[in-house]
Amino acid sequence: MTTLTFQTTTLSVINQNNQTYFTANEIGQALGYRNPTSDVKRIYERNIDEFTPNMTALVDMQTAGGMQKVRIFSLRGCHLIGMLSHTKVAKEFRKWVLDILDRETAQPKQLALPEPEKRYTFEFTEYELEQLVWLHCSHEQMNLLLGDMIEPLNAIGSKFSGIVYSHHHEYKRHHKATVQTIKRLIEPFKQSNRTNWIRAINLLNRIDF
Repeated sequence: MTTLTFQTTTLSVINQNNQTYFTANEIGQALGYRNPTSDVKRIYERNIDEFTPNMTALVDMQTAGGMQKVRIFSLRGCHLIGMLSHTKVAKEFRKWVLDILDRETAQPKQLALPEPEKRYTFEFTEYELEQLVWLHCSHEQMNLLLGDMIEPLNAIGSKFSGIVYSHHHEYKRHHKATVQTIKRLIEPFKQSNRTNWIRAINLLNRIDF
């Protein structure tokens, strides 16, 4: 089984739907909790509304006590646990998780079948493309707002600070991944003198990652 190490804690990688997951017990050990499984479970149950179905799951695993249901967390789930944790190593743990997530995102996904990616041809009206560009620009503005809210929410101890931090970083990656597609779609309108196109193209050109 593949393992990863955070400081002095070795975590076993659980492959679930081609994503990396860790058990609650090993996450708790990495964070330095005295009762790893129960302490992480307590964090999860107190903030269950902040976890999406893709962040955690219950799976059957062979343990010292036989086959049991074990709670596991994806990398994004681990990051949120780290955000909600206040141990001395929580900050370093969050950074470690994000580094793994960045590496996984950068790695090309291996296709199950060795066939070329499917390509599609669609027809759009100019208005539809214009709305798509503005949707993309609106996404950027909302993501920037989420980023600006992180410190104020932390300062007042808001329960939403963790999920806002997670969404800001997760959805920023999605935005970055699609910006070149949007720019390719609007290539025919770069010389347009329509005010909406000029504004939209200027917004796209100033995006800085």
